[in-house]
Amino acid sequence: MKIGIGQINTRIGDFGNNIEKIRRTCEKLAREGAEFAVFPECSVSGNPLKDLVFYDKFVEAAQDALHSLAASLPIPAVVGCPRRCAGAVGYRNSAYWIESGGIREVYDKHLLPNYGALNDARNFDSGEDFCVVEFKGKKIGLTICEDIWTIPCISTAARYARMAKPMEYYASLNARGERRLDLLVNISASVFSTSNDSVRKRGGLLDEVSAKAGVPLVWCNLVGGSDDIIFAGGSAYVDSIKCVCKCLKKFEEDSLVVDTDAEKGYDGDAYDYQGIGDLRKALVLALRDFIQKCGLKRVLIGLSGGIDSALVAALAVEALGAENVIGVSMPSKISSAHSVADAKALAENLGIEFHIVPIADTVETVEETLSPLFSGKERDVTEENIQSRARGLILMAISNKFGALVLTTGNKSECSVGYCTLYGDTCGGFAPICDVYKTDVYKLCNYINTSAGREIIPQNTIDKPPSAELRPGQKDEDSLPPYDLFDAILRLHIDGFKSASEIIGVGYDAEVVKDVLKKVAGAEYKRRQYPIGPKVSPVAYSADRKIPVAIKRGIQ
Repeated sequence: MKIGIGQINTRIGDFGNNIEKIRRTCEKLAREGAEFAVFPECSVSGNPLKDLVFYDKFVEAAQDALHSLAASLPIPAVVGCPRRCAGAVGYRNSAYWIESGGIREVYDKHLLPNYGALNDARNFDSGEDFCVVEFKGKKIGLTICEDIWTIPCISTAARYARMAKPMEYYASLNARGERRLDLLVNISASVFSTSNDSVRKRGGLLDEVSAKAGVPLVWCNLVGGSDDIIFAGGSAYVDSIKCVCKCLKKFEEDSLVVDTDAEKGYDGDAYDYQGIGDLRKALVLALRDFIQKCGLKRVLIGLSGGIDSALVAALAVEALGAENVIGVSMPSKISSAHSVADAKALAENLGIEFHIVPIADTVETVEETLSPLFSGKERDVTEENIQSRARGLILMAISNKFGALVLTTGNKSECSVGYCTLYGDTCGGFAPICDVYKTDVYKLCNYINTSAGREIIPQNTIDKPPSAELRPGQKDEDSLPPYDLFDAILRLHIDGFKSASEIIGVGYDAEVVKDVLKKVAGAEYKRRQYPIGPKVSPVAYSADRKIPVAIKRGIQ
């Protein structure tokens, strides 16, 4: 059998363009010999829908688009779309087998994740029945995303221990030697992270699912960015019995026709997470899709001469083109000469529009305005933050005047401990590296330069000690541990949910650990007000970690 896999990038609520993309891809796959085609979860409506499904008109429009699509496909196809139902929530996440101009079969997602960035249980009812479609003498089982994540080697499997599991049903069909299943299809929208992109390898999830069912698996995964979530694509056809795996590209749209009788070789290991190179592609995809799906075009970045803003600018140029990126240097009286020089060199290397807007007069005016109120008070962090907020004011004014979205440039390490100024360097509409640790920022910058074969990010920006430059001679390490140590502690505390005593117990200095965790706890209110940005780590602040602000600190 020849099966088409259509890995597409959808836009939530853009029903017309979504179904047109499905139609065009299906026509292409048909020309290439596919007998039927498979598309991702919620491919008609876009994904994730969150509370949009509670608007009946939204679901009705999705269903109208589905029926319009069904009447125009050249070959049968499996697509995803929400629907109304009589359950407690009132909606189901469904897979549709479309054939001969209409809907032949419907399968509803059974297992509804409610952890991390996923909250399907809030928005959908679980399915009640399983579905096997007979097509050209073959029996094809349908599943949706989480339905196959119950293999014992997967940590989330225990969540469904007492539930009816689709994998148990489909595995039972051939258990007695009877051939009651020939193929398993899974339409998916699997959330990307650096720890969750290892499903294609030998012995990985997809291989184990095929082995358990005793049949080949077609896994069609969504690709694209959606606010703070990334879908990596990398769809696959896996036959564990023949030791076959054929994958589609990651971080871009792709399509492929697989011949179940002729495929050979296993390439899944090469498509699982490949380190900094994949991280870069994920961030570029997230940024490009956020800007384009919001109907925007240009972005604006405050260039400090530091490594974080340099990385964001480089990612923005790759995502949107140099003509759509504006850089602004905003030196104060205490800014070093290299801050402006490095920012200018970066802008020239990237070929972007560049401006210098000094903030000394603005800061002086604010300080003079406040001087009667502040009389007799020592200068402290208040005056430092006036500089940052002056920069935020200027960036937002330029944004309003020229219609360019401000990109926030903070990284995860500094956001973790509140090493940022509310209404200052936290201004912006999207934060591309807010879930990237500082040590990975350095790796990404070096990777960008190496990949380009030339200096994109000035070497001085990479080599010089990082500093906010809010007071003379200031360096990050004045108040933070070295970043290698700092990030190691943060990964244990944030990604691993380890408390101080547990981190100290594995050998880290007690005073350093307590200081870092105290700062993390104290910055919770700042992170609540931070712009959204893409989840790439195991535990992102925006999508995964839910900690109250008004609590007694220290226990965690």
